[in-house]
Amino acid sequence: MKRLTITVCRGIKRQHMTFARLAQFLRDYFIAIFSFLLIFLLTLFTYFETEKKAEERNEKMFQIRAGQATEAIEKRLHDYVQILVGAKALFLASDTITRSDWQAYYRMLELEKNYPGIQGFGYAQVVRPQQLDVHEQQIRNEGFPEYKVHPEGARALYAAIIYLEPFTGRNLRAFGYDMFSEPVRQSAMRIARDTRQPALSGKVRLVQETGRDEQAGFLIYLPIYRNNANPESIQERQRLIKGFVYSPFRAKDLMTAVLNDNYQDIDVEVYDGAEMHKASLLFSTDTTLYYHAPHRRPFSKASTITLGNHTWRLYISAGGNFSRGADSELPNFILLGGSIISLLMFFIIWSLSNTRRSNRLKQTITDNATAALFIIDPKGYCTFMNPAAEELTGYNFAEIQQQPLHNLIHYKHPDGSPFPLSECPIGHALAKQEHLRAHEDVFVRKDGSFFDVSCVVQHIVEHGSVSYTIIEVRDITDEKRAQQAIIESEARFRTMADNAPVKIWMSDEWGQCVYVNKQWEIFSGRSFRACVEGGWRDALLGEDYDTFVDIYKTMAAQKAPFRLELRMWRHDGASRWVVNTGNPRFGVNGEFLGYIGSVIDITEIKQAERKIKENAELLQKLFLEVPAVVGLIRAPEMQYVLANPPYRQLYGNRPLVGKTIYEVHSEQEGRGFFNRLKEVFATGIPFVGNEMPRMIDRHNDGKLVQEYFNLVNQPLLDSKGMVEAVLVFAVEVTELVNARKELLAKNDELRDKNDELLRINNDLDNFVYTASHDLKSPIANMEGLVALLRDMLQDKLGADDVQVLDMVQGAINKLKSTIADLAEITKVQKGLQSAAEPLSFADMLKEITAEADLLGKDAEVTIHTDLQVKHILYARKNLRSILYNLVSNAIKYRSPERAPQVRISTCRQGDYVVLEVEDNGLGIRKEQQHKLFSMFKRLHTHVEGTGIGLYIVKRIIENNGGRIEVESELGKGTRFKVYFKQ
Repeated sequence: MKRLTITVCRGIKRQHMTFARLAQFLRDYFIAIFSFLLIFLLTLFTYFETEKKAEERNEKMFQIRAGQATEAIEKRLHDYVQILVGAKALFLASDTITRSDWQAYYRMLELEKNYPGIQGFGYAQVVRPQQLDVHEQQIRNEGFPEYKVHPEGARALYAAIIYLEPFTGRNLRAFGYDMFSEPVRQSAMRIARDTRQPALSGKVRLVQETGRDEQAGFLIYLPIYRNNANPESIQERQRLIKGFVYSPFRAKDLMTAVLNDNYQDIDVEVYDGAEMHKASLLFSTDTTLYYHAPHRRPFSKASTITLGNHTWRLYISAGGNFSRGADSELPNFILLGGSIISLLMFFIIWSLSNTRRSNRLKQTITDNATAALFIIDPKGYCTFMNPAAEELTGYNFAEIQQQPLHNLIHYKHPDGSPFPLSECPIGHALAKQEHLRAHEDVFVRKDGSFFDVSCVVQHIVEHGSVSYTIIEVRDITDEKRAQQAIIESEARFRTMADNAPVKIWMSDEWGQCVYVNKQWEIFSGRSFRACVEGGWRDALLGEDYDTFVDIYKTMAAQKAPFRLELRMWRHDGASRWVVNTGNPRFGVNGEFLGYIGSVIDITEIKQAERKIKENAELLQKLFLEVPAVVGLIRAPEMQYVLANPPYRQLYGNRPLVGKTIYEVHSEQEGRGFFNRLKEVFATGIPFVGNEMPRMIDRHNDGKLVQEYFNLVNQPLLDSKGMVEAVLVFAVEVTELVNARKELLAKNDELRDKNDELLRINNDLDNFVYTASHDLKSPIANMEGLVALLRDMLQDKLGADDVQVLDMVQGAINKLKSTIADLAEITKVQKGLQSAAEPLSFADMLKEITAEADLLGKDAEVTIHTDLQVKHILYARKNLRSILYNLVSNAIKYRSPERAPQVRISTCRQGDYVVLEVEDNGLGIRKEQQHKLFSMFKRLHTHVEGTGIGLYIVKRIIENNGGRIEVESELGKGTRFKVYFKQ
């Protein structure tokens, strides 16, 4: 029992001692424990509050993102409605919109570039049953012989697609499709027609779908009424409906283009109609439909889009990782950090308590001081220095006490000259009992080296007077070096920036311009100050300035780099295209300081891009309009990817693009064609063939006809040198080949005829020559007999006899002249092969006009010349005959009512030298002009002549490849134009 009592007493004593030690610990470390509990409780409070705020922020951020996604989709749909309104305005502004007009308007819009996601841009014409045949024939006449409204069948109204761009690929399947034949489309079109407003259709399967990668589709319609009417009543609208401009959309393509990569943190589901059923799903970013999932996601929102009398429901959701980032983990960091800080604070205060108890003053002044501390008396002697001061100066305390402090560490300048106390700012502060703060100076160590310092002088006043002065000295040598390095770095930066071949700028965190380099000043023609004060507003064009401000604010909020193209004013007032690149600047602590950027002039690049675009458009135009057959066949399937209109017309406008050559051409039609293509694909060697025969089914009726082509199969190689495609370029020469065959046959026939004519011509020439030669002797005898008879009967002849003899003599002279003319014609025929030589028109005219029998008594004739062509290559005798006949006729057939004038001129027209001889003579009746060049034909008989001169002229000119023309008016004059072939 006693032992039990002793044991219990010992336990109570130990427990009492434990409580006593705990109470003593609490008393000794009350501040540390209190600080720990206070900071830890504050940490818990902050943790719960921060976690709550983070959840609220994430919910608000999700609502914003969901609203942005909904707004982006709705805005894009309204943009497409405005595009249709523009197309309707095109119809209202023009009486007739052709297919080419529609294509030009579509290319101008650049929809694939500006509004990606649209499947097409088309026009459907309303056709009533009685107009169907006329409508189909009209479209066929435009170059689409296979056109037919489909699906077939009798209906009360048709709405056939006649324009649809781009008119390639999938869209070709929709050409001629009657959208009124499908209930969903018809409903939307009826609403658009009856309301005069855009109408959005329900979910449909587009005609463009091919069975691969099928997507849900929808369409937007806008009605167009006849005569640009704006009918008020529904009956009038139904009666006057002309057609619909519309756009088809593949929902996935559209939504992908609208949402792109900006909304990867959320999932979007789009349902057609007011209810969100699986059957009405248009689009979903994920394969899982979260609206129909058994468990709701942490963030979700349902919204509605109404457009064109139709409703879409959107369900937008996000998982628990939405907006997961540093802010989301902040509560955990706060809890962890607060706990660590609480413990650290506890141990720090606990340590300080122990330190304060052991050596409160000495440990605080000496060991914890980072700067050198000196305490000096009023005489300037040091009474205390800490270890940092000993390390800084190299003196120990015993050495520093021997002299005033100034005489040991501040007695000379860095150049070695003395530094008296009277000039020392610290000495002045001591003498005047003034405080001195942040004073920079240079001190001297014990070893004589200099170092930069920053000093603080603080006086200790006791009983109204200064008892001691504390001087805190901090070595700033490294700071000075760093400042100097910064100054030098800034100088180097300015030197590099000013000599850089680009314009450099800097802005602060508020977007204000704080620096531009020399290139900027030169480009703008303004001073640095004017550039900085004017900023971007003075540097950019008005509309580009607004764009820049919006992008700058957006990127600055994200602290992200940006790059954009703008137009900037140059010093000469010209606007130049530039690319402006900005990168964010951050301080040493990661704080955002603004942007630094560069501006590069890209005007020439933009001009080159525009030129390239123009060239591309020109190449496309050449491809479509080149008068040759052009097609492109791609490996390895040998599939048509391009075929210009002549190529399609060659094969009866059958569908080519997207099909292989084996699908398009029969075995008979591809005979030879297939093998040549295979060889080019296999070898990469071009094939060139002239007048290659091909069997062609031109009308798709199975009837093959043989055609001929000049053909080139040119391989197109990829970057690895492999044949990627083959360009087929052909020019049809069927008519040329057939014409040549006919020509060869005709040539053989003409050769036979020519030989026969040559024989006849030679016989005629021989006959004329023989006749003229053989007739000269009898005529001479007859002339001699008449003269002899006149001499013998000179005194016996009566007046009648003399008249008879004169008539006989006249007949003989006329016969002699005729024989001479026949001889001359023969000479002309034989002289056609005379050698040509360079001749001067002026010399030839001078020679002709000098002859007495040409001018004779008519010296009053005035001849004007305008010889633009001075010389001609021609036979001298022939040129003289032409000029002599034309000039002599101009003089011979002059008008007695006016002084004769002759104008002679030459000029060049193409391959001809043209000679004009114009007079103001008698002129010729129009109905007689066709007889002018006939042999022995004379239109004026009041002067002598044989009527063979102009015949000879025409014969000479035409036999030398030229021609002669006449213009004449009776009573005013005549003009001859001779065309000499050169």
